[in-house]
Amino acid sequence: MFPGFSLPACSIVADSPAPPPPPPPEEIPMFDESPPPPPPPPVDYEEEDGAVVQYNDPYADGDPQWAPTNYIEKVVAIYDYAKDKDDELSFMEGAIIYVVKKNDDGWFEGVCNGVTGLFPGNYVESIMHYAD
Repeated sequence: MFPGFSLPACSIVADSPAPPPPPPPEEIPMFDESPPPPPPPPVDYEEEDGAVVQYNDPYADGDPQWAPTNYIEKVVAIYDYAKDKDDELSFMEGAIIYVVKKNDDGWFEGVCNGVTGLFPGNYVESIMHYAD
């Protein structure tokens, strides 16, 4: 460093006294915590027929004319299926199918758009809970 100038390795020189400790918690001023104002009263709006939005929900609609009167379950196709045999049913993803019979081999018999046929049961899922 500088010749003839040395500082002891462990001494600390304080130029000013240490700051006072923070006040105890009970001395800290609290902000005025008044409750928020109550919400405004609800406004009664008159419903107009033009304000109602109408939309077509195939899951909520009543059964179409081609639907069987007795069926086990109403399902929706989650995959496309193209029939391999004449007794099978072809459909696109999203198609509504009315199941009239469930075979032990995992194939179902159902009606879709007025056409009856067999299809794999793992290509559909139930939508009966939507119709309630």
